[in-house]
Amino acid sequence: MKPMIRNSMIAALALAALSTQAYSSENVPTYKSDTLTSFKTVIELVQKQGYGDIYEIESEYGFIKAKVRNANGDRIKLAIVPETQVVKVLEKKHKKNKTQYAGIPAHISLDQALNILGEQGYTTIEEIGLEKGRYEVEIRDQNGQKQEIILDAQTGQVLSQWNTFFR
Repeated sequence: MKPMIRNSMIAALALAALSTQAYSSENVPTYKSDTLTSFKTVIELVQKQGYGDIYEIESEYGFIKAKVRNANGDRIKLAIVPETQVVKVLEKKHKKNKTQYAGIPAHISLDQALNILGEQGYTTIEEIGLEKGRYEVEIRDQNGQKQEIILDAQTGQVLSQWNTFFR
């Protein structure tokens, strides 16, 4: 069996197992829950597992996916159920060269970016990711309308914000 197909099958089975566990839980998070708190819990859980560089978090299907880098620079995709504190590795990509990964380093951590969003009243965050020196954030406002926000990863300043037309 080809490695790509095998890895895809393993990831699908892991997601199915986590989804079953997440949906059997009484407190399944939905997009209307306080995902800000869930994301902060995920950061704590992931850091306890020894992963320091968290560059993307996304809430989906009753669990949370996080993309992290380990001390060797390997990229790892994790699935986390905050209520049960289950952390599973879905995928691992080894670093191909010895150079530092591309991108502008952030002065504002992911946790600090979540704090900035929380201070502005956003508690329903669907996805946040660091890309090209900025945090790209998908949120829902109090009316359930989806919005996208761009935060400068150096200063924490909101660079742009707009409503999206898709739910």
